[in-house]
Order: sequence, then structure tokens, then C-alpha cells
Amino acid sequence: MSSSQPDSAIPYRPSLPKKALIFLFKGVNKLVPWHKLPSYMGVLNLAAYRYELRQHNLHDTYPSPQYQGRATSDPVPHEFAHTRNSDGLYNDTNQPKMGCVGMRFGRNVAREHTQKPSEEELLGPSPRVVSEVLLKRQGFKPATILNLLAAAWIQFQVHDWFMHTNSTTEKHDIKLPPGDTWSNSQMSVEATQTDEPLDDTDKKSPGYRNENTHWWDGSQIYGSSESRTKELRGLARQGKLEVDEQKVVTYLPRDENGIPRTGFYTNWWLGLEMLHTLFVLEHNAICDELANEYPTWKSEKIFDTARLVNCALMAKIHTTEWTPAILAHPALQVAMNGNWWGVLGEKLYKLLGRVAPGESISGIPGSGAEQHGAPYSLTEEFISVYRMHPLIPDNIAFFSAATGEYKKTYPIKGVAFGEARAPLAEQSLGFEDIFYSFGINYPGAVTVNNTPDFLRDMHTPEGRHVDMGTIDILRDRERGIPRYNKFRELFHMKPVASFLELTGGNTEVAANLDKVYEGDINKVDLLVGCLCEPLPKGFGFSDTAFRVFILMASRRLKSDRFIASDWNEETYSKAGMHWVQYNGMKEVLTRHFPVLGESLKGIRNPFAPWTKVGKSGEYKGEETNA
Repeated sequence: MSSSQPDSAIPYRPSLPKKALIFLFKGVNKLVPWHKLPSYMGVLNLAAYRYELRQHNLHDTYPSPQYQGRATSDPVPHEFAHTRNSDGLYNDTNQPKMGCVGMRFGRNVAREHTQKPSEEELLGPSPRVVSEVLLKRQGFKPATILNLLAAAWIQFQVHDWFMHTNSTTEKHDIKLPPGDTWSNSQMSVEATQTDEPLDDTDKKSPGYRNENTHWWDGSQIYGSSESRTKELRGLARQGKLEVDEQKVVTYLPRDENGIPRTGFYTNWWLGLEMLHTLFVLEHNAICDELANEYPTWKSEKIFDTARLVNCALMAKIHTTEWTPAILAHPALQVAMNGNWWGVLGEKLYKLLGRVAPGESISGIPGSGAEQHGAPYSLTEEFISVYRMHPLIPDNIAFFSAATGEYKKTYPIKGVAFGEARAPLAEQSLGFEDIFYSFGINYPGAVTVNNTPDFLRDMHTPEGRHVDMGTIDILRDRERGIPRYNKFRELFHMKPVASFLELTGGNTEVAANLDKVYEGDINKVDLLVGCLCEPLPKGFGFSDTAFRVFILMASRRLKSDRFIASDWNEETYSKAGMHWVQYNGMKEVLTRHFPVLGESLKGIRNPFAPWTKVGKSGEYKGEETNA
């Protein structure tokens, strides 16, 4: 590919067989939705969706691909050839700035549909009223197909992917309805900082920059700059990240202000404490393996390779374990494993290796990076459908991993921000006990009226008083996310005709929607619509939101040179490739906390509820699985 005509500048056109598949399933779906088809027919249906979405739902927010940087005829600088750079530079060798820190979020819908709203559109109906009537938790509704580790995991991953910048000068003032108990007469929320306009389109549909890299590169633990990465390595040797080894527990280091020394620490709580710690320990274990296998390697080579291996392992866990847990449908089990291993499956892949160059037969890793007509970036619509605050429960019950003995139940507020380590300190629990407790506790269901009061009345260490429900609604509107019905239309789905149709016949919720949105079905916010719609069997979130995942879940792998192209022993080493391909979340957990093996025995997916051990079966609170 010449540098003057990168893949991202060439419009994606499905082949004739792919066009035929799209056409076929458009007819089929008029009679039967994809999730009610036999499993492998459903997989083909999902493939057809992906081909159509690749053609129509990838949009750059820069005036031209040249903003992604231009490659020269010189070879890739040596320090970038087989190494992830912390700021994302040279992940794509033809467009070296693609996906870097500070690059804009893209779009999944044409920018004519993402224009900056008027004040009336931004605030109507009141985001606070939406939060109070439609998001506020009315009794804890558990997601019984998952455990709380699944909720912690997705926040851990989101912090690797995206972070907007808030404006220091602009804010939105939301008037509160009569009788509202908020601390002030109005709620002020910082506006999202827009990027400097580059053309007339930007004036109508602003671009927004990402504070993180867009790549799946573990920036939440490694940082998004080389200087930060160097700080986190500290004085550790042999390529390792620095840890705080105490007598009983190994912690993340803290600075003089008590802030965790890690790549990303915003909205810190116990769930992040445990997963950041776990994958720092995993990085260091990989370093030990590499140092043992390759004794002549220097510390820098060990670190660079261990980071590649750790990032790929996290991507694999998310693809083949977390996603099939929250989308527990037979077709999804096949499709997500197919993203990694191909349709022939894991066993044949490990026996034969890659038997075909494309992504379908032998999986995306090693199939070659492609951008499908738009420079790689995460998108505003992708961010929107990852708003999963209902996953957070009200309380967490803690137990001993060895005996199952019940210790104490903490409200979520009691394990957040500066209190994140409270159960470890106050109850003398170890991380193995915390992980076990998360393994048998339920998260909340991603549904209407299930956002916890903690998030809707949150006081941050910086002194902010925020309602995350209100902010979720405001952010989507502010950033030009189409409302629910328009969003469905733009993602090739049929809009709903009434509130009753939207809710699947739930008259109470339909009546609340009717009241809040003043009888106009087309005003329903995307988040609200997704929380209200009936779910396909086994799904933990809506089919509408899932349409973004069909496109972006594979794109994050397919666009990444270090997964799709440089998936080889030269880059990862033989030991590193083996580590990724023969390990998963269960192996990571039991490597560092062997006592968890008993509870994980017989559990196919570690993000599903674990087996209770010992006395924990005596606990009958709503927090844990029966």
C-alpha cells in the first residue's frame, strides 16, 4: 500500500458473496430476528450485519486521512518496529498518528446526523427528570448470569480505551424540577471540550479528542505517555512494573497523596484496585517467564515484550470470555470465539495453526490489519453504548476464599475513592478473598430504573457533586448521539412505533416514557431506549446497543498491527505467543491466587457466578448467588 493511498482512504466495498449474504438476511430478518435463528445461521446473520456496518458505519472526523500522519519511504524507526509505544505512535506504520493520544474520536453515523444540539434539544426533556423517573434504582435488580467481576472488568477496560476532556470555561446549567432534593437549585455540569474546528463541518458537528490511546494497549496500567510508563516501572528490574510488597498483600504503590500509581486512576474503587493489581502482577509474571526463557535479553526487551503479551491476553479475555458472558447467546459464543480462533475453533487452531489467511477461517489475530475505509479510532457511539452504570450494586458482601466465612457487607460508597482498600485493611482480607467475593456477588442488571443512588448522588474527592444518570443523558445529547429511533434507523434497524412496542408490552414503563418524553417516541434518548427494550435470550444488554459491538468488537482487533499483522514469534517471542494462547482469566486468577481454584472448578466462564465454598452458602443476602 503506498503512503499516498492508505487503506483508510479507500472506501470499503463488500465482495459479491458478502453483498449476497447481506441481501439474503435482510429478507430473512423480516420474518425471523437473528437471535431466533439456529446458532450457525445466526452467526452468518451477524457476519452479514458486520459487512453492512463496515460499509456504512465508519466515519472519520478529520477533513482528510492526512491528519493521521504521513509515512515516509524510510523504514519504521527501530524503537517502534516491534514495540507498543505508550502514546500509540506508529501502531499503523503508514499513518503513524492513527489512534494516538489526543486523536479525535470517530463516528459510526454520518456527521450530518451528529450536529451540535440547540439549547432546547440539549436540555429537553430535562436530563435530571430522565434520571429521576427512568434511571433511578427502584430496588436492586441483579444480573444473575454474571458476577461482580464482570462489572469491574468493563470499567477496567473502558479506562484503557477512552476519556474525554472537560472544559474549564464552559458548563451546562440544568434547572431542577419543583421538589427536587438536589443540593442546589440548579445542576452545573462541565461541557465536553471540543477540538479546534478544522473545517465548516466541525462547526456544526464538533470533534472531540481522546486523552487515552484508542488502541487496546493496556494504557490503564502502563500509562499513555512514555514518561508515565517510565515512572510506573520505577526502580523495578528485569522489565517489571513497580509494586508495593508488604508482609501479606502486594499492593499498587501510592504517591504521597494516596493516589494509586497506575496508568489511569479516575473514579477509583475496589474493583479497579483488584484488577489493576492483578494485571500488574501478571505483567511481572510474564517478565519472569521471558527472563527464564531468554536469559540474554535486557530489561527493556523484556518489558516491551511483556507489555505486548499482557495487552494481547487482556484483549483475548475480553473477546472470548467477558463478551460471551454478558451476551450469553449460542451464536455469540461461536462468533466471539471465531473472532479470535476462527470458525474452525480453538482446538483445531492449536493443532494446525493458521490454515487460511483471512479472518473467518483462522481468526483475526494474524489475518492482516485493515481499516475498511476510515482511519482507526474509537467512536462516540461506541462510548455511548458502553454506559453500563446499572452494573454497580448497592452493597458487596465479603467472604474468606478458603473457608467461605462471611466477613462484612460494605455499601459501594464504602469501597470507593479513598476507601477502596477498606475491606483489605479493616477485615484483614487478602486479594484472593476480594476476588472470591466478587466472583459470587451479583452486579446489577443493565435495565431501566436500576442506576444506583451512589452514582446519582456522588461526591468526588475533588469536591464535585454529580448525578451520573443526568450526565450520561447530557453527554450523549451534547456530543450529537442520535436519539433512540434515529439511531436504530442509522444502524439499519426498524424504528419502534410506540412506547408500548419499545418496552415489549410493559405498560408501567411505557407510561413513564410517555410522560417524560411528552408523547413523542422520537425524543427517547438512546440510553433510555436501550435500557427499556426487551433483550434477546441470554443478553445482558440491548440488541440496539449490540449493533455497535458487531462492528467495533472486531475492528479493535482487525485495525491493530500488533494483533492483526505482527502476530508472530518475531514480535511476541515463542514463549510470549504460548502465554497468550494458552492462558485466560481463570489461569491468571489461579496463578496469583491458587486458593481460587476450588471455587472456579467446573466454571466455564470466570465472569459467570462462581461456586460457593464452605460457609458462604449460608449467606442469604441479595448480593450473592443462591
